[in-house]
Amino acid sequence: MQTMIQKLVAWVVSILSLLGPWRIPAAEPAETPDYAALAREEADWLWKQQLPNGAFAFRAAEDGEVSVNPYFACFAAIALTAYDCTAQAGERVRRYIEWHFGHLNTAQTDPNGLAGTIFDYRVTMTDGAVTAQTPTGSYDSTDSYAALFLVLLRDYATRYGDTALLTAHAGQIRQVAEAIFAAMEKGYSFARPDYRMMYLMDNCEVYAGLSAAAELGKIIGDGALQTKAANAVSVYQKRFLRDWYENGRFRWAMSPDEKGRFQEEAFSWDRFYPDAAAQLYPILWGVIPADGLTARRVYASFCRHWKWEEMDYRAENGFYWGALALAAAKMGDADRLNGWLARYGEAVSPDRAYPLYCFDSAMVLAALTEASAE
Repeated sequence: MQTMIQKLVAWVVSILSLLGPWRIPAAEPAETPDYAALAREEADWLWKQQLPNGAFAFRAAEDGEVSVNPYFACFAAIALTAYDCTAQAGERVRRYIEWHFGHLNTAQTDPNGLAGTIFDYRVTMTDGAVTAQTPTGSYDSTDSYAALFLVLLRDYATRYGDTALLTAHAGQIRQVAEAIFAAMEKGYSFARPDYRMMYLMDNCEVYAGLSAAAELGKIIGDGALQTKAANAVSVYQKRFLRDWYENGRFRWAMSPDEKGRFQEEAFSWDRFYPDAAAQLYPILWGVIPADGLTARRVYASFCRHWKWEEMDYRAENGFYWGALALAAAKMGDADRLNGWLARYGEAVSPDRAYPLYCFDSAMVLAALTEASAE
């Protein structure tokens, strides 16, 4: 009986996906590139962004000052973990994790009095060696920085089988998770306790981070963390669509005021960032299933408003936005993914100059890894 119901549901979904707002508009057919070759190229460049101290730079350099943004660095490590299962890769990812643990703030050093947060860093390079590293004393957020680190820790342990590293840092893992909880109210997170803006992007990452935290709690034997994180995940699973989704889109790219009150703001599909781009984040981080009708409807609307496979958004936002490629890979939209990859290859200079940076490259690698797995 369950199999028959599942088949019926799948049939209904397939029919509805061809109709109305759930129909993803057709794209120009595009030749499928060699995903494996492109992924090797992307991974090779990403590894070159890892500094001798283990951190991943925004963009690495042999000499001068480079920046390390732990949010970007975490995703670089997440993408490389998904791509490369070798022991050598595991050791290099471990080195980043140890750098991150070694630079977590204490309650005394954090401006919000939170242990488990982490600042951005400025690193001085001389002949390829790290000669100084200085915290900026600030971070863009506490919720997303913590969430991505928790995702990385879970993925690292799952991929490479190293749970001893997590056990050795069990106390700090709890602090990182608590940095998320400290920025939450009524089940959703603000960017920082001192910046009470509620972002759709951040909350999707927080959902993924809390899901990882529940698994980490089990790995390190912290039942309290496991239960607390699982309860927080349950809030998203039960309330997120009710609170955030309306008329075919997620209502807020960001909350309209610093009190985070849910009231309508001037959303526009024609504004790429943060409005339109943020719509894809529930798909990227699994808040909604990529094979569900809500994901199809949101993705279809995005594709109707933006010829993103042609990089039309770069007139407004100069970055490459590899996150779009990852969304297409998750949605199984091969033509748009392949069209975008062709333009990405044309746009990125041979020396991979700015505006390419570690996070964007990591998103491309994640898209190629996802597409290769299908």
